[in-house]
Amino acid sequence: MKHSVIFILLVTALIPCVNGQDEAKKTDSVVDPVVSRELIRQWVQTERILSEEKSAWQVDKKRMQDLLDLYQKELGLIDEELEKAGASVEWVDKDKQRFESDLKQWREAQQLLRETLTRLLPRVTALLARFPRPLLDEIATDADLLRSPKALEHPRDVLKSMIAVLTTSARFNRSITVVEEIRTVSGGEKMTVDVLYLGLCRAYYTTGVGDTAGIGVPGKTGWEWQPEPGLANDIRRTLAVYQKDQQPQLVKLPVEVSGPENK
Repeated sequence: MKHSVIFILLVTALIPCVNGQDEAKKTDSVVDPVVSRELIRQWVQTERILSEEKSAWQVDKKRMQDLLDLYQKELGLIDEELEKAGASVEWVDKDKQRFESDLKQWREAQQLLRETLTRLLPRVTALLARFPRPLLDEIATDADLLRSPKALEHPRDVLKSMIAVLTTSARFNRSITVVEEIRTVSGGEKMTVDVLYLGLCRAYYTTGVGDTAGIGVPGKTGWEWQPEPGLANDIRRTLAVYQKDQQPQLVKLPVEVSGPENK
């Protein structure tokens, strides 16, 4: 429409102006070529500007459409992420509740373990005093931990050491153990003796020759040893049978069974 209006204006300007009623009195109008050329130039320039603007608009329109498409895709991705995040919130809450419940149970178990160990530790350390030297040597590391003033600061380690001590002592109590020990005999003389332990209840010792012999029993502060020179030969014969140096035979050794009233 703009192009048509401009064209009509230009054509109108080129037509001579004639007044029908005063034709005889006025001279014919003459079109000025300079004006015509200027009008044509302006019209051509306007057409060119309009064409350029139209092309620029088409380019800008395509760019804006591309950007709009890109923004819509990004918004779609954001919506998907938000939906996923919203769906995962429920799982996060469930996991948090489960972890908090597990943590509470773990703390309660730790407290129960600490209270139990506080009650059992003195009893186990009291047992250590009644253990013979071979058994104490075997459980030395665990015994040192249980005797430590800061033992309860490490409840898991204390529990493991208690289990190790009780397991090892139970095995020792079910077996016969023969070892060499340094014993102080009458007169203050120290001698190497062979000791036969019948579990944790009794032990017998003697030398290879002579009448040095005795019996050991567990006491509240350690093992107590009583000389028994008359048992030397019987103890040596028992050791020889146990070590298979002699044929099996019946050997009598004194064993005292204590009841609750004797403890």
